[in-house]
Amino acid sequence: MIALWLIGLLLSTTPLSANGKSVVIEPHLGLPQLAIPDNNPLTTEKITLGRMLFFDRRLSRDNTLSCAMCHIPNQGFSNNFVTTPTGYQRRKGRRNAPTLLNVGYLTPLFHDGRAPSLEDQVWGPLLNHREMANASPTVVMAKINLIPQYRQAFKNAFKAAPSKTTLAQAIASFERTLIAGDSPFDQWYYGHQEEAINQTAKKGFSLFTGKANCIRCHTINQETTLLTDQDFHNTGIGTRNHKTNTLDLKKRDLGRVEITGNPSDRGRYKTPTLRNIALTKPYMHNGSIHSLEQVIHFYNNGGITNPNLSPLIQPLFLKPDEINQLTAFLKTLSSPHVAALIKKNQPKN
Repeated sequence: MIALWLIGLLLSTTPLSANGKSVVIEPHLGLPQLAIPDNNPLTTEKITLGRMLFFDRRLSRDNTLSCAMCHIPNQGFSNNFVTTPTGYQRRKGRRNAPTLLNVGYLTPLFHDGRAPSLEDQVWGPLLNHREMANASPTVVMAKINLIPQYRQAFKNAFKAAPSKTTLAQAIASFERTLIAGDSPFDQWYYGHQEEAINQTAKKGFSLFTGKANCIRCHTINQETTLLTDQDFHNTGIGTRNHKTNTLDLKKRDLGRVEITGNPSDRGRYKTPTLRNIALTKPYMHNGSIHSLEQVIHFYNNGGITNPNLSPLIQPLFLKPDEINQLTAFLKTLSSPHVAALIKKNQPKN
């Protein structure tokens, strides 16, 4: 049976409310209402099962890797200490592990946008030969079906035996509970609490929406914001080494073009959310920049010249004190609710 303590744990860390047999996630200040797919309504049973699967190393080919080992709770559900995570048999991944905080709001998913939904995203890492390296969904489900605890948990959640579809639905359900808004910025901008952020950060916000023009890609709406346009842009990262300005000839990551086949998409990657950005280093799709200050310096210099560089990427001519102000603003985007998510979502082994 699903442990009652685990259901209580999830209910205590996520703003959930009952609505018949389904669960409604109440949005934090600054975040919109979360859209839930009609074919995968949220329930406490699905969320609990999804959490079990998220932390289970048995989902990998050799029983050594779980989802949580690349999306580490106390590292902002990302991976702070490596540019790209290490997977099956120490194989190095191609791309940085993005945060899962607020991932339920994002679409499409992955740096290249190849997954249209969380349910579609789940099987990517499970089957990727660099990550969890399973040969097929059939292999994974055969393993899951041998575990009595999971057979019961799937029965409770879906009234059916474990399947490829319901496994993805369960993990997606858990990931949708990783809500983290109500940041100092939200309290200031949407909550009209003038003391929520200091004057340095307020000057940084003026730069963000003005001279630095960050808002062109990290959009802010009147009532809510995800701080991303959910679009794809070429900044030059990946085409050249941003430190040495030399061509990265050995790199085979071509970005969005690998999905669309459109040559204009070469080197384009999805705009990440800036929510909780101070907690989710390193930055860029390849994890090549390790601090917020370095990110700002990169954009201040106009990115890296290449044939597909976005016209939005231009030198900013920010002064040192302006870079400090912009950095201070970015640090106000961290949610006070992350600490509770970390505390309550630690693996037990």
